[in-house]
Amino acid sequence: MIWLHQSTLYLHIVAGIIALVIFWVPVISKKGALNHKRFGRIFAIIMYSVGWSGVLMACLDLWRPLAAHPVAATITPEAMPAISASIRSTATFLLSLSILVLATTRHGWLVIQHREDRSILRKPVHVALCLALLCAGLTLLVLGALRDDILMLIFGTLETWIAAGFLHYSFKAELAHPREWWVEHLGALIASGIGAYTAFFVVGAASLLTPLLDSGSFAGLGVVFWVAPGVIGGIAIARLSRKYRRRLAVKPG
Repeated sequence: MIWLHQSTLYLHIVAGIIALVIFWVPVISKKGALNHKRFGRIFAIIMYSVGWSGVLMACLDLWRPLAAHPVAATITPEAMPAISASIRSTATFLLSLSILVLATTRHGWLVIQHREDRSILRKPVHVALCLALLCAGLTLLVLGALRDDILMLIFGTLETWIAAGFLHYSFKAELAHPREWWVEHLGALIASGIGAYTAFFVVGAASLLTPLLDSGSFAGLGVVFWVAPGVIGGIAIARLSRKYRRRLAVKPG
């Protein structure tokens, strides 16, 4: 099982790094232009790879945490439960991030493809994915409150808010403005980027940053790297959504 987990991890990291770079092409390119559409499609495909590889790794860790990771011979049997609990805790967070990546990528893609026609957003597959994100967010909120974990509390709030917004947009009676789909697409794209950057810092870059962040004056700054994408991205979604709602005369709600 170790080889499967490690191979998936390498795929996850490589795809994540590519997604981090490509993310900015549709962001800064002219909306509706060929490059915007082409790289937006490429970004979506890569993000699906990031999301599903994350789901696979998280499921392996939750199922058999010690079988998916090499365990040193010096580890005592008494220490095994604590190690398993730590691996499962990280896997729970990774699973929620992976669901965030899948839900936001799919939602943003479907919204821009179908625009005013929201019937595709009410299909069972997409609704189930949004509900999975909602459950993931609520789970992080509960675990964060029980463990006094600020990272879980922040992302539990963010994921719950995003999932509730997706479901509200999908099922509300009518759009407040014919181009409200643009605001929705923009928010989903930024949320997808949040998932990609956070997954990279928490999983892909953890081994590279840990020696630096655990020493000297940088000690304790690890959580800043993990939380920053969610906080910055959440603020960006709120500000840009408000900006475009005013520009398009879209009333919130």
